[in-house]
Amino acid sequence: IDIAEYTKLVELMKGFDVVIDETTGAGPIPMNIIKAALEAGTHVINLSLGEKEDKQAAAMSDEFEKAGLSCIVGLGSSPGITNVMARDLVDRLDSVETVEMSFAYESLGTSTLPIKEPFAFAFEEFIESPLIFRDGKLERVPPRSGIQYIEFPAPIGMRAAFCIPHAEVWTIAETFKEKGIKNVSVRAGFAPDFVHKVNFLIECGLMSHDVLKVDGADVIPIDVLFKSLAQLPPEGGEVVDYGCSRVIARGMKGRGRVEYEALMLNRPYKGLTNAQHRTGHSPSIGARMLYRGEIKKRGVFPPERGVEPKLFFKELAKRELEIRVISRELM
Repeated sequence: IDIAEYTKLVELMKGFDVVIDETTGAGPIPMNIIKAALEAGTHVINLSLGEKEDKQAAAMSDEFEKAGLSCIVGLGSSPGITNVMARDLVDRLDSVETVEMSFAYESLGTSTLPIKEPFAFAFEEFIESPLIFRDGKLERVPPRSGIQYIEFPAPIGMRAAFCIPHAEVWTIAETFKEKGIKNVSVRAGFAPDFVHKVNFLIECGLMSHDVLKVDGADVIPIDVLFKSLAQLPPEGGEVVDYGCSRVIARGMKGRGRVEYEALMLNRPYKGLTNAQHRTGHSPSIGARMLYRGEIKKRGVFPPERGVEPKLFFKELAKRELEIRVISRELM
């Protein structure tokens, strides 16, 4: 079925309790799916939306709530698991000042590809200007800025992680504004070899959206790049992937400043990449929780506003995704 055909999409969804939308990102398709779910009378879980689409979905919250339906926006890995991790940490604090989220990965397998995108839209995260929440205000910063050197668990190790455009920034800032939150950011610690290759493509102009004239034809370099990569033969080799999601929350507990750090390390899992492992299980758990009545909130909302951390983490652990929390007293 062509999911752009709205009427057929509604008919397809009818009779289902929950629909998982894995199209992700900006553009009309994810919104088409959300609207179709509402008309079909089914709960819907989305992996992520762009800034504009997130606002459009939020405007439909009353309609979903009146219909007794839930639309969970951004229940993948990041956004998704990281949002629920943030909720768990912030709930431990009396007030929160800062939430910092980051992730990294390491592949110890073999690949036959000259360059391997670790997850959808990874290339775009190098060239888009991300939003951060700093000193109580949303602020757009340059691509690949805000570098922090973060030590992730072995075998990942130290990574130069930079800010990336992710929905958690604005949803976490809005969700916890009553607790006094002032700073929110999301960073990615890409593998050094991947960073080197992508930076080379950027320096050569091959990731530009600017139109070039080539033999009289208009050409957009990044479109040519993606088209060329899509023509490569299927990847061969062994998948041995590790990944880590990390969330830090700082704030007040009683009379003292406290920092909580949550880590989720995923190890090689049944031939899946680390992104497939983390991102695939999360919405399936959400769907089961909705079906079992464990998510009671209705309307359109991000995970931190309606997914109960303890129940969610228990399900993650069954799938070899365990979360540990460390607390530190701050001066």
